[in-house]
Amino acid sequence: MKQTIKKMSVSTSGSRRPRVIVVGAGLAGCYLATRLQDCCQVILVTKGTQQESNSMLAQGGIAVALDPGDSPQQHEQDTLAAGDHHNRKAAVAQLVTNGPVEVRRLIEAGMQFDRTAAGALAFGLEGAHHRPRVVHADGDQTGAAVTSFVQGQLAKTIQWHCQTTVVRLLTKQNRCIGVVVRGTSGQLQELFADAVVLATGGLGNLYDFTTNDGTVTGDGLALALRAKVELTDMAFVQFHPTLLSLQGKCYGLVTEAIRGAGAVLVDEQGTRIMAQVPQQDLAPRDVVARHLAAWRAKGHQTYLDIRAVPDFEQHFIGVTANLDAHQVPFRQTKLIPIQPGAHFMMGGIKADLMGQTSLPGLWAIGEVACNGVHGANRLASNSLLDCLVSGAKAAENIIEVTCQLTSPTTENVTGSIGVATADFAEAPQTEPVKLPELAALQHQAWTNLGIERTHHQLHGFLRWLAQFDADTLAPEKLTADQNVIANLCLCAAAIAQAALAQSKSLGAHHWREVDKNESCAS
Repeated sequence: MKQTIKKMSVSTSGSRRPRVIVVGAGLAGCYLATRLQDCCQVILVTKGTQQESNSMLAQGGIAVALDPGDSPQQHEQDTLAAGDHHNRKAAVAQLVTNGPVEVRRLIEAGMQFDRTAAGALAFGLEGAHHRPRVVHADGDQTGAAVTSFVQGQLAKTIQWHCQTTVVRLLTKQNRCIGVVVRGTSGQLQELFADAVVLATGGLGNLYDFTTNDGTVTGDGLALALRAKVELTDMAFVQFHPTLLSLQGKCYGLVTEAIRGAGAVLVDEQGTRIMAQVPQQDLAPRDVVARHLAAWRAKGHQTYLDIRAVPDFEQHFIGVTANLDAHQVPFRQTKLIPIQPGAHFMMGGIKADLMGQTSLPGLWAIGEVACNGVHGANRLASNSLLDCLVSGAKAAENIIEVTCQLTSPTTENVTGSIGVATADFAEAPQTEPVKLPELAALQHQAWTNLGIERTHHQLHGFLRWLAQFDADTLAPEKLTADQNVIANLCLCAAAIAQAALAQSKSLGAHHWREVDKNESCAS
């Protein structure tokens, strides 16, 4: 059955102002919106509510060289080392030098970060950092505090479209000119703009054991793939070492800052798992995750021993509440049951230092983007900093680019692309829809695209995916649940193909040792 697409005129006072659609309501998208709202008409589109994003869940904090004894150069060296020197050096330099500027801007606007008794910023230590440089807010609830603060800076003129899913990018003459969205009514609508920004986060829910918010399902990456926008570094998926693990299920993140405060990783016998590894419990995340996975493969249980952490409950309020909610007896045992799980995507939509993608008119910022700043493995607490820096740089660039355009009115934009919209409105229905069950896809991804990989597994996984129709289905014709699965299938294929193209282990992409003979036969 053909489904028509409604052309939606977005109301505006001052229709000559450039119109910018921002997809995603996390820190990156909202921070960019604050920088555009005085000179652009900004429309924020999010598939969930304003509170649903990975940014809201971020516990660790923001890594930034603000301590008098620290420097951007030291932060840069730690970022490069954690990223296995696969980073783009210009992107790292931009992050560590612009980061302090943006954090100071937040502080000047009234953002309250945790401070010492003397009134100075309190800096925490996390994995692969050689000195404490992570600022926090509300203890281990930094993401929620900062994102809520930034959302509070948004003007009332910002137009919100919540519970609204972007199903396709609109393009004409090799330029992104808007998006097709589906709201709660199920009606498809076209939104047009002078600039479109993807700030949709990663793909954590490709895996059944993840720290990610339930709304994070690779949507931005899939939108880019369908529009033939270039992606890069898709082999590099970061697995966080410490997720609360009970009866084989994940119940949230246990922040790395706890290890920075003195906690250590042990097995059921109290044996220190990371004792013989350089930097021990504060080694880069890919290293710690692999050691924990290897330990568990031998039949051991894995725990975070918090005996050496002073005032645990006062400093880690959010983790404490989560442990109590799940009746973990940590006060008696001083142990938190943990295991690694999917956390962050270092790869993504290829973007330059200003967030521009290979498709003119389209920008990408935050986790969905890859400008090379994280390399093969993200340094702890660099993600929120990247949201601020990439959001600010993209806003600067969008203002420069769109002000060179004569911003058209809604009417002549919609009138100019009527033919383009008909192409996918008439897209053939694929009958029947052939997609895997979400649980089956997540299990396959965890098994084959996980902490360690083999050529045999990757080829087998791609053959398994090939039996489904994810790459040929028109997203406009799918239900919301089907669209999630199709998007994750596209992302999974991109990860597997990129991994096969990596001849050596690097950062978060690691070939299993037993794969040496197998790779020769593949």
